[in-house]
Amino acid sequence: MGITSGVGHFFQSIIEVIQGIFAAIFNAFALVLHTIADAGKGVVHFVEGTLGFAIHNFFILGTIAAGILGYLYYQQRQGSTTASRTLKNK
Repeated sequence: MGITSGVGHFFQSIIEVIQGIFAAIFNAFALVLHTIADAGKGVVHFVEGTLGFAIHNFFILGTIAAGILGYLYYQQRQGSTTASRTLKNK
């Protein structure tokens, strides 16, 4: 009984070693795929954040520029700017 169970355990351990090798290979490929997927997600989040920052700043700068332009047009209509006084004097 002892020899047969020893031989059985020996073959069982060989099968477990082969299964362990296949599991290690599979996990290595899974790690590579997960790393690539996470890097892709990181790039997407970076681009999303960068575009969001640029769009928000575009609207803020556009609003400021529109306010300045409106103020300059208002001053020009009132005749209080140097340029409008120069044009009226000629």
